[in-house]
Amino acid sequence: MFVSGEMQSQGIGKILLNYAKDKRNKLYLNVYQKNARAISFYKREGFEIQHSGLDEATGEKDYVMTWQHK
Repeated sequence: MFVSGEMQSQGIGKILLNYAKDKRNKLYLNVYQKNARAISFYKREGFEIQHSGLDEATGEKDYVMTWQHK
């Protein structure tokens, strides 16, 4: 999920994420390790880092994060 820079901090990401949470009991995502803002957002939304890896397409280090309905 990507929200353009000029549209960030307006609640759009949270709305999109809540829509996905309503449709599934468990979600997985990859986020670049250097994207501290996104990592903080996902942690606030209940995601946990499961492990780190490498995005082979870009060569960027990333995290796999998961969320599970409780």
